[in-house]
Amino acid sequence: MHPVKSLWQQHHPSLGYPTGVVPVPSPISGVAFFPGGYGLWGATAGSPLPTFPVGGVMVLGHDFHSETGYDKSYLSGSERLTTPTWRNILALLKEVELEPTRCFFTNFYMGLRAGSKSTGKFPRASDPRFGGFVGHCKDFLLQQFKCQKPSLVLTLGVEVPFLLGDMSPELAKWASKLGIIHLDSVGPVQFNVTFEGLDEFKTSVVALIHPSMRNSNLKHRRYCGVIGHDAELAMLRDGLKAAAHSQPKLL
Repeated sequence: MHPVKSLWQQHHPSLGYPTGVVPVPSPISGVAFFPGGYGLWGATAGSPLPTFPVGGVMVLGHDFHSETGYDKSYLSGSERLTTPTWRNILALLKEVELEPTRCFFTNFYMGLRAGSKSTGKFPRASDPRFGGFVGHCKDFLLQQFKCQKPSLVLTLGVEVPFLLGDMSPELAKWASKLGIIHLDSVGPVQFNVTFEGLDEFKTSVVALIHPSMRNSNLKHRRYCGVIGHDAELAMLRDGLKAAAHSQPKLL
């Protein structure tokens, strides 16, 4: 079985979803972030899935979408690549010469937001199962790491670094405060990152602005004496250098 199909079959939490979150009924056949789809560039209906990019780059978002957004993408066969998220992330990858075929596009939270709202914090409510659900998502992310063995992880937005800070001693400072300014102050690029529960696995992690908010937030970026767009390019290039050193055949 294709590795990503195996992951998709495992992503549902055994205790169910918290209030406000519903399962993804079926994977979108074309290009779409996991778990809405298979997270692989070049996926098309009726064709074998592209090769899973073991040792490549994991592009890690917050959550997939709302039920309404998923339904639209499912009916059309893929996510719209003209949305701000896809348009901006693809442009950024092109500028640093990273082929999207080397990437696995996935999310921290599994499931869909119930209804049509797709922005803001992931539904938490007061559901007593939510803590267990977060634990499931953390464990499943470790499973994704184990399967892909990414040499570089690109996080999107401020929420994901905050969540990862709880899972890795090297990223602990990321969990002390939300925000781009904080991430830049403690180091938005981290090397030799380990995760509790995964022996002998190390990777590099770069915290990027969420592509959908790129135009409004880019001015806040600071890295190694440069600002804005140049700062994010420098972050990506440093991350890619480290990745190429660890996986020269893939990057």
